[in-house]
Parts: sequence; structure tokens; C-alpha cells
Amino acid sequence: MLGLDHAGTLLPVNINLGRPFLLMLGISFGSSLWAAGDSTPASTPPTSPATHRSPEPAIELPAIQVTKNRVHEIDVTITKLDKLIAREKKKVKSSELDKALNNSKLARSAAIFGGNSAEHLSAVAASRVSLLETERAVLEAMKRPATLQGLAMLEAELEQLRTTRRNLDNATR
Repeated sequence: MLGLDHAGTLLPVNINLGRPFLLMLGISFGSSLWAAGDSTPASTPPTSPATHRSPEPAIELPAIQVTKNRVHEIDVTITKLDKLIAREKKKVKSSELDKALNNSKLARSAAIFGGNSAEHLSAVAASRVSLLETERAVLEAMKRPATLQGLAMLEAELEQLRTTRRNLDNATR
């Protein structure tokens, strides 16, 4: 007799060996039910939507020329701006010599000659750094513009930033 020991009792069964078998059996049975429930016949070819509709004209988008030369020119300009930013960041913090020569009391009394205090020069340098960093961000955006109008807007913003930066020293005059 199978499965009985000498005393007539059932032998213990290792359940862990039966679980993978039951799992595979369930998966195969379940997948066959899903395949049997599929109601589309396999012999009919799919119809293309183009045969039922008239062809529509293609939409033509405006062409934006992104060439290696244009991107290279922007990269060269960004490199120059990085050097300017590094130079201006050094001017943000006034040195002891600058504080001594451009003392605020002396600058106020000699304002008729056009002198500025060290604090004012430091503030101008900080705003110039901010404008240069904004200009760098605009140049990065100009590498991959979305539309021609977007490119024109970025160029106008770039010109405005450059004009503001040039006129920064002339704001008090």
C-alpha cells in the first residue's frame, strides 16, 4: 500500500514540493480560460484607419535652424560670460584698500567729482553679477528654442539685459 507506514498511518507529505506544481497548474489553466474567452477571430486581418478616411494635409511647422555653428557661438559667449561673472564676483567684496580710498564720508564730500563709495561699488558689482547670471540662463535657453517667436523673445530679453548692465554705472548720473 502506498503512503502507509508499518502501523497503517499515513506518511507525512512535504507540502513545499506541491506548491510550485499547483501554482503552475493554476497559471496554465487560467491562461487557457482567457485564451478560450477571446471572441475575435484570428483569420480576419486588421483594417487600417487610412482606408476609411480621406487623407488630411500634413501640418508644417516653422523651421528653426539649430546648427553647430550657432550653438558653438552661444557656447563661446557663455564662456566669456563665465569669465566676467568670476571677475565681478571678486568685486562684490570690497578690499581694505578700496574701503580706504573710497570712504563713504570722502565720497559724499567729493560727489561733485563723480566718486562712489565702496559700499555703492560693491552693490553695483552684486547687481552686475545677477544680471550676468540671468544673461547666461537666457543664452542657455537660446540653444534650443521651441519656436521662432520664443527665439525672438529671448533675443529681445538678452538685449534688454545687456542694455541694463551697460547703463548700471550711469544710474546715479
